[in-house]
Amino acid sequence: MIRKGLLILISFLFFYNLSSANNSLRISLITCSGGSELYSTFGHSALRVIDSSKNQDIVFNFGLFDFNTPNFYLKFMQGKLNYMLGVQYTQDFIESYKFDKRGVVEQVLNLSEEQEIKIVERLLYLYQPQFRNYLYSFLFKNCTTELRDLIYDGLNLDKVPLEKKIGKTHRELIDIYVGNMKWTKVGINLLLGSSLDRDITVYESMFLPDNLFDVLGRAENKDGKIVKETIVLNDVKRDPSEGKTPFLLSPVFLFSLLLTLMIASLFISKLVMLDKLLLGVVSVFGIVLPVIVIMTDHVELLNNYNLLWCNPVYLIVLLSLIYKWKKVCIVSSIIAVAGIVLSALASLFGLQIFETSFYLVFGMLLIALFRTIFKCRGQEKQL
Repeated sequence: MIRKGLLILISFLFFYNLSSANNSLRISLITCSGGSELYSTFGHSALRVIDSSKNQDIVFNFGLFDFNTPNFYLKFMQGKLNYMLGVQYTQDFIESYKFDKRGVVEQVLNLSEEQEIKIVERLLYLYQPQFRNYLYSFLFKNCTTELRDLIYDGLNLDKVPLEKKIGKTHRELIDIYVGNMKWTKVGINLLLGSSLDRDITVYESMFLPDNLFDVLGRAENKDGKIVKETIVLNDVKRDPSEGKTPFLLSPVFLFSLLLTLMIASLFISKLVMLDKLLLGVVSVFGIVLPVIVIMTDHVELLNNYNLLWCNPVYLIVLLSLIYKWKKVCIVSSIIAVAGIVLSALASLFGLQIFETSFYLVFGMLLIALFRTIFKCRGQEKQL
């Protein structure tokens, strides 16, 4: 892919040097709709550059990465995976999105010759091997934010309107896109930290392709609208029900069912076995979540109040319950209860927004933990 991109760029450079002075360039923002896979559900942005006099038409794409990178998945989890700027023939780019049945819309930018040359020169500069790679951040440095900054800096657009608060948080915007995928939404909101729960600006909201598309479509300068023409290159409307989790398989329904069983266990002794099962499952997540947070450089995962209730203390509770370590069992269970209470307070005071289904988990855990405390206290008194 990199070698092909170099050949495309060499061809473009040859013609660009000959024709840049005759105003034959045209620059457009390309916005692609989301796909069915998680990595594609938020959509994509790229920049199209055409030299009409030489019939050159290429796309600069900041959303490429190399699957052959050593320790690919580990680096992705740690936030140390390099994304890169690549170049593709526009037709190849569009065909790939047609194949995936994703919409593609082009916004032709109303630029002076000087502005066009400035943006192209910046793209060529960034494509140099020493600048081509960058550390990816979903919120702050991705395929769309790179283009946002390139366009607004290249055109010297007024950024004052972008400082206005939009009345939404990063988490709320993300939830809109993953709302149908209920379990994915649960996983994302378990991982993401409290920094995503502050009211963000228009500028910050443009980490999403659709938001860059909308804001740029309304932007103006002294010469009028920045977008002089909008062209639909692949007209595909995403099915609103695509990827939707059936209600009977949703976290809210299943956790409600489990909570009902936990309440029933207060009256049906055979259901008490659910305590160890619940503690075992939470113990696994209580180890995995802190490990991910400790290992990662993704700022989106830091300051996560989910660690108050989802942490390794549940493994201690489970082991002490199994091996009848009475005092350890009581102390660790009390610590776990305190963590749940602190989580609820963090939510109450708006420090972090928790997934709705987490409160059902809190209820189940409180039943199991209080029963564990009473059980261990009873065993201690018998001694």
